[in-house]
Amino acid sequence: MSRIPLILAMQTLKKNGLRSILTVFGITIGVAMVVLVLSAGIGVKTLVLGEVSQFGDDWIDIEIKIPSAGKTSIENATSVTKGVSITTLTQGDMRAVVGLDNVRNAYAGITTQAVVSYGAQKERPSVFGVSASYNDIDKTEIVDGRFFTSEEDQAAAQVVVLGHEIRSTLFGNQEAIGTTVKIDGRGFRVIGVFEEIGAAAFINLDELVYIPVTTVQKKMMGIDHVLWIIGQVKDNSKAESTAEEIRSLIRQRHSITDPDKDDFSVTTQGEALAIVDTVFVAITWLLVGLATVSLLVGGVGIMNVMYVSVAERTFEIGLRKAVGATRRDILLQFLTEATFITFVGAVMGVLLGIALSFTMSVLARTFGVELQFAVSVTGIVISILFSTAVGLFFGLQPARNAASLDPIEALRKE
Repeated sequence: MSRIPLILAMQTLKKNGLRSILTVFGITIGVAMVVLVLSAGIGVKTLVLGEVSQFGDDWIDIEIKIPSAGKTSIENATSVTKGVSITTLTQGDMRAVVGLDNVRNAYAGITTQAVVSYGAQKERPSVFGVSASYNDIDKTEIVDGRFFTSEEDQAAAQVVVLGHEIRSTLFGNQEAIGTTVKIDGRGFRVIGVFEEIGAAAFINLDELVYIPVTTVQKKMMGIDHVLWIIGQVKDNSKAESTAEEIRSLIRQRHSITDPDKDDFSVTTQGEALAIVDTVFVAITWLLVGLATVSLLVGGVGIMNVMYVSVAERTFEIGLRKAVGATRRDILLQFLTEATFITFVGAVMGVLLGIALSFTMSVLARTFGVELQFAVSVTGIVISILFSTAVGLFFGLQPARNAASLDPIEALRKE
């Protein structure tokens, strides 16, 4: 007896093929979007965490921050675009941080843009002004030439290390080491070229140029401060306590007595990974919530279709009741039809979502982004369960209407 409602449901849906296909299509799109969003979230999160991890697991990041603003707040993130400038973080802070027991090394950094030209070739890349110790901390290899020294940094020497791609753009097959390029009209001697790196944190590192931080400060920007300091710890298990030491040290140097007035932020790699994870979870579930709206719209479509089906099959319902079908039998038949529609739509949506996720991964790789193809089992389970619940919820009232029909009145409708 338990198979009869399912058989009747399949026969009815086959009889009304076009209507059934359109109803299933609405559920399919909704489920596919949920699967796609969750799968894409896994891929992008893996990509970002991998890019963060490639810088090593033993660093502590010190950055400028708007006093009284949270380091992950919108106010702090948009401060530069609003013209807010924090000028208190200096190379002196970097040297003080290096003096802490658990800090092996550190470098200070600042970024700007400049016109770089050689002969007829001209580019406008991002310029990274960094300390000479950058090359000791960063894992990127120099494939030609060398990195600049501490002496060159202190002397504000006009030397430059090029990223792999901008070296190719400016010089082609020519030798780059020892030549002079123009950076904002000043001559800089090329002393090194980095290996090909690719993108990290959505920045093409191969298009960057690296100049001693003091040179950028004194000769290009006319400033004394830096934007960030990266510290390398000796014992990563003590990273959190070392971060607290750094906070205390810089507060003392900046004459800050109230931690809420900090003009800097200190973040360990573990904290950075946790922040990334939290952000992605929040964004992913927000997008899932938006995607499920289409499932609810599909549910309304199911309800309308079921109401029409009840109206068209009044005589059939009356006949079934006349030959012994109970109210429960009729209710179960129509609920089965609604649930079967959503289940078929969910299965098709899962397949479509997986196909779209794979396609997105392939397209991303063609643009140089190593986006992992991932299928969210959680997304699949949630999609199927939620769509089934939608079918039951929106099919319940039409099924009740069908089950409550009086058999005599229903037979008169023929």
